[in-house]
Amino acid sequence: MILIVDDDIAVRTSLSLLLKSVGNEIITADNAVQAFEVVKTQKPELVILDLNFSIDTSGKEGMTLLKKIKAFDAAIPVVLITGWASIE
Repeated sequence: MILIVDDDIAVRTSLSLLLKSVGNEIITADNAVQAFEVVKTQKPELVILDLNFSIDTSGKEGMTLLKKIKAFDAAIPVVLITGWASIE
């Protein structure tokens, strides 16, 4: 199962459709709390994680969740994505 974490429904939907079309089971989350609950209870094979969940484009929210996921289970692979051209 792949977990897609992004606050943008268009991103969640497009990634879900693409990955489902090649046979993957998908779960989506639109915030860090919901995402970490899925990680704890369902242990995804892969997490696709947006770095930004608000108007703050520093990437702190995504990096904080990444640290929590890796502290919980360092073996879960995480792919970081962002719609922003640069993170400062």
